[in-house]
Parts: sequence; structure tokens; C-alpha cells
Amino acid sequence: MCVDLIIGNDGAFSSVRQQMMKDTLLNYEQTYIPHGYMELYIPPNSSGQFNMDVNYLHIWPRNEFMMIALPNQDKSFTATLFMPFDIFNGISTGEEAMVFFREKFQDSIPLIGEEAIKETFRKNKALPMVSIKCSPYHFGGKTVIMGDAAHAMVPFYGQGMNAGFEDCIVFNDKLNEFNNDFDAALKAYTEYRKPDAQAINDLAMYNYIEMRKSVNSKMFLLRKKLDNFLYKLFPNSWIPLYTMVSFSRTRYHECIKRREWQDQMLTKSLNVGCVVLAMSFVVFGRHMLMKQGSFLMNLTEDLTGNFKSMFGGWVQQ
Repeated sequence: MCVDLIIGNDGAFSSVRQQMMKDTLLNYEQTYIPHGYMELYIPPNSSGQFNMDVNYLHIWPRNEFMMIALPNQDKSFTATLFMPFDIFNGISTGEEAMVFFREKFQDSIPLIGEEAIKETFRKNKALPMVSIKCSPYHFGGKTVIMGDAAHAMVPFYGQGMNAGFEDCIVFNDKLNEFNNDFDAALKAYTEYRKPDAQAINDLAMYNYIEMRKSVNSKMFLLRKKLDNFLYKLFPNSWIPLYTMVSFSRTRYHECIKRREWQDQMLTKSLNVGCVVLAMSFVVFGRHMLMKQGSFLMNLTEDLTGNFKSMFGGWVQQ
């Protein structure tokens, strides 16, 4: 069979990519994170409505692990427990699962149901999550890979499918730019797309830490509020990282650069603020010392005068 172009959209364990690795110098990196996931079901309530507020991502952050819940169209929620395999492997019975949930996710038990939790742990095993980076994404002018075949990522930024669709947009742009010259367009596609695909892989890894741990930090929450405040003041120049990634066409690697710039600006502003505050304390302290010094001098003079008037005659004798 003779074809003009092979497009490999065949997933994380892509057969097209495996064949490319035999035929070209393709760099490949595969990482299984030490955490797995297990899905649980939260049914609608007795009135057939959602059991929780629907317009939110519900997170139970527990530092080392977490559970999240997302709504479905049938008024149910899919809850997903992300946790180290070591902890999953330590739960071998339904009763052990309940001991764990009573300790870590007590408020979720009425939502999921005790029997449902036991049955889920009896019947299912935690599934792995893989992150894949590779390059180039093309072979000559005949083959190109996209989506998970090129950049499978962990699910914590919710950008896997979006990144795949964006691959199609970028590829189409390059075909138009090079007038459907596959050799030139595929090469340009790899060069343009690689920094963004690898950036979203890294962002997805980072967001897992943010979701399960950072959200428990008061300083992190303060930073979030500050980001949103500055975004309202300067909507065109100060955009929070999550907003840039999820709700704009800003390139992923540019999102990281802008966040780094924001961090630098906040650090400099904080340093300047600390210096100004320290100088204010110095000036205020000096002013108070001068006032106290004047007060002490006057007090000493008054006491000396009183002493002389009371005992001056005795001293002269």
C-alpha cells in the first residue's frame, strides 16, 4: 500500500512511534509515576439531583495523596483517588478500605456509600499513570505522530485532549505555511511543537503537587488571591498560570516563562516592601528614642532641682 502521509494518533503505546524508533534517531523518555488511581462512583441524591455543588472541582487534598470528584451529565460524580501504590497495596480487604476512608475521607463515605467503597476495592486494582516525551515527531515527509503518541501526560492539568486537538491546529497551520509540502511542514511542526508538548508534560506533573499538597498551604492560597487581584487590575498583563494554560492559546512554554516572570516581580516587590518596612521601623524607632531621650533629660533636670531644694540645706551643713 502506498500512502501520502501516515499520522499516528494511536495513543501512549503507539505502534507508529515504535516503528519510527527503528527507522530514525528518535529520543524517547517514558516515566511511570509511583502513584496510581482508582475511580469511585457518587450517585445522585434521593431527589435525583447532584449530591454536591456542581460548578466546582471537588478536591480532598491529603498532601501525599488526594481524591477529586467531577460531575457527570446523569447528576452523578466520578470520584478518583490518586495515591502511591505502596498505600494502595496495603489495602487488601473491604474492611481495610473502610478503616482508611474513615481516617482520611470521612465526609465522602455518605456520598459514595460504605458498601460501594468495599466493592470497589475488592473488584479493582489501582491503575498506573505514564508520562512520555519524545522527539522528533516526524519521519521525513511521510510520517508524523500527535496526541498521546507524541506526548502522553499525567491527567492533573486536564490538558491531554486539548493538547492533542491543538496538535491538529498547529499541523494545519504548518501545512498552510508551507503550501502542503510535507517534508518542510513536518519538520517545522516538530520544531514548533516540541517545547510546548514537553512544557505541558511538566506542568501536569507540577499540578499534581499543587492539588494534593500546595492547596493546604496558607501562603499558597494567599498567592492565589494575589494573582486573582492583580488579574482584575491588569487583565492584559497579569494572567494567572492556570488561566493562561486552560483558557487561552498562549503557548505552554510561554505560560511557564510568564509565570517565572511573575514570581520574579513578586519577589522583587516583596523585597522592596521589606526594605521600606524596615526603614520605616528604623525611622520610627529613632524618633521614639529621641522623644524618650528628651523626656528623660527633662525628668532628670526636674528630679535634680527637687533634690537640691529638699536637701540643699543639709548638704551645706
